Amino acid sequence: MNHLLCWINQNAAGLTAIFTFLYLIATILIFNEARKSADASKTSAGAATEAVKAAQSSASAASESATLMRQQIEEQAIRCEIAVRSGIDVALKTTEVWRARTGDFANMNNLKSLPPTDNLVLPRTVVESLALIDIQMAMKLSAALNEMGLARDVIESTRNVENKSGMNIGHFQRAGHEADKYLDAAAERLHEVSLFLGKQKG
Repeated sequence: MNHLLCWINQNAAGLTAIFTFLYLIATILIFNEARKSADASKTSAGAATEAVKAAQSSASAASESATLMRQQIEEQAIRCEIAVRSGIDVALKTTEVWRARTGDFANMNNLKSLPPTDNLVLPRTVVESLALIDIQMAMKLSAALNEMGLARDVIESTRNVENKSGMNIGHFQRAGHEADKYLDAAAERLHEVSLFLGKQKG
């Protein structure tokens, strides 16, 4: 035991140097581990920040896309409504003009002097446009256009028939009444659709 104490006393300086060196090594190792942990935390935090930024960017893009789509839908609805209003105005004026003429059929020798009936046929695109706004009103408009087409058929089927001296007055009277019936029915439906669009605008 005395020998050990003597040896320690003799080598105290060396032992102190060794312990100091080991303590330094341990401190360096602990510092390196702490730095690695800090770096990992920093990297993790950076990744989380990037993920948040990406999510925010995606949400912003989705919001912009939804806004653009809503604008396009609203603009399309406005264009459709304008097209429908214009088509209905034309149809109402057309039925009014022809209803004033059909009452005189019995007093005419023939219908060759009447203008073409092409304006009694409106494009079906106006019905398709209205269907994007209201399907029930689109069905009414379609029925009105059908009635106008039937009136045209009656007029055209009588155009080349002669009525000199009233020889076919009965045929002309029936044609006039039938055309009137179809035009009245068309006008009634057209007014319903026009009234609906007026409420929509209000």
